[in-house]
Amino acid sequence: MNCKDAEKMISPFLEDDLDNKDLAQFLEHMESCDECREELTIQFLVLVGMKRLEDGNTFNLKYELDNMLKDARKKLKARRYLVATSIVLELLVAAMTVVTVILAMTLS
Repeated sequence: MNCKDAEKMISPFLEDDLDNKDLAQFLEHMESCDECREELTIQFLVLVGMKRLEDGNTFNLKYELDNMLKDARKKLKARRYLVATSIVLELLVAAMTVVTVILAMTLS
C-alpha cells in the first residue's frame, strides 16, 4: 500500500468502516510510515479531539489513538478467526453431505 491509498483510508478507519483486507493493509502501513501516522493523528484530533474540547472533556490524544489502533488489530484478528472458522464449518458440512450421499447410494 502506498501513502496515497493509506491517506484515503484514514476517514473510513476512524469510522470503523474498513473490511479485513483494507484494515490489515492500513494497519501495516501505519506501523511503518511516520508521515501517514502523523496524518492519522491530525485527522483523529480533528474528528475526536475537537468534539472533546467542545464538550469540555480532557483527553490524551496519543493514548486514545494508540488504543484505537490496538483495538483495530484485535478486531482484525477476531474477524480473521471467524472467517477461518466459517470456512472450516462449510468444508465439514460439504464433507458430511458427500458422505451422506455416498451412504444413501450404497444403501439403496
